[in-house]
Amino acid sequence: MNAFTLSRRSLLAAGGALVVRFTAPAQAQTAPKSRTPDQLSSWLAVQQNGDVIAFFGKIDVGQGIEVAIGQIVAEELDVAFARVRVVMGDTALTVNQGGASGSTGVELGGVPLRYAAAEARRVLLEMAAAKFAVPVSELAVDNGVITTADKRQISYGALIGGQDFDVPMQWNGKLGNPLTARGVAQPKPPAQYKIVGRSFPRDDVAAKVFARRRYVVDMKVPGMLHGRMIRPPVAGAAVVSYDVASVSGIPGVKVVAKGGFLGVVAPKEWNAIRAAEALKVVWSDVPQPFPEQAKLHDVIRAAKVLGEKAEFDQGGADAALAKATDVITAEYEWPFQSHASMAPACALVDVQPDKVTVWTGTQMACTLSGLRPRMRATPICA
Repeated sequence: MNAFTLSRRSLLAAGGALVVRFTAPAQAQTAPKSRTPDQLSSWLAVQQNGDVIAFFGKIDVGQGIEVAIGQIVAEELDVAFARVRVVMGDTALTVNQGGASGSTGVELGGVPLRYAAAEARRVLLEMAAAKFAVPVSELAVDNGVITTADKRQISYGALIGGQDFDVPMQWNGKLGNPLTARGVAQPKPPAQYKIVGRSFPRDDVAAKVFARRRYVVDMKVPGMLHGRMIRPPVAGAAVVSYDVASVSGIPGVKVVAKGGFLGVVAPKEWNAIRAAEALKVVWSDVPQPFPEQAKLHDVIRAAKVLGEKAEFDQGGADAALAKATDVITAEYEWPFQSHASMAPACALVDVQPDKVTVWTGTQMACTLSGLRPRMRATPICA
């Protein structure tokens, strides 16, 4: 019997996903007609087989948010959850809904998708009503199939499959987390929910555990170079000089310097790693900018208060404490914690004459693309 072993490294390498379903090349996806929030086609597409694609302008950071978004869309459209595919993390396909942090994914990001799905259902019902010459009130929907009172049927795919929804949305004019867009239709009341609130399995977990997941470090393009940044030993130190000859013996290595940036590139990753370690650099002498870890809390206590804010002041706590028989005081400390990746950041940039594509592990793919090159938030190796 063959033994199966799973090391901590290999398990962690599959654990920091930023994208769940959107890992296939974008060419395999149905692209929306536009990426403007005021168009229904920017949010949803119905394929000829009746499957639904939801274009979600945020990404997933491992919490399985695409399950929740898929449920919301399936619920409002009256289709099976399995028929909804959520596309996220690609600036060429999605609206800028801001970063994915805290609970903003569902709480804020799910709102326009809910309105869009409800609006799409309304439009499809009106299309069916016109086709069958019956009132919308006489139609019923089950798993994307519309049925009349006399049992005539037509599917979403037959009505609009492969075509764009040429329907406007009411957009509040904002991008990022504050973005909202809605149509004429009112979403379902929670009492009518059949899908939202249920537990559905995540289809990304097995791929992570069994190393079938593609991460940024797995992406390859023809003729690519591997790079490593050279970082100073002390934060704030600048490059005084560097010795190219110190890495001349490593094949294919080139030193890249621009402004305060210093790095090395090579056709083979191992050579880039070796060069990053071997490059001789003279750094400017700067004082240590951070306090010693053991003195961190003392520095925080001594720091000047920049501002205070009380949400409310009610009841006179100071006066009540002054009259108390016993007053218990306590002080609590916890280590400084950084909101950061478990492993170094990684990105791949493919520069072509007509476009630039960036694969990167980021919580804010759409927000960071200021000039809007095509960015794909792909799972990072965490």
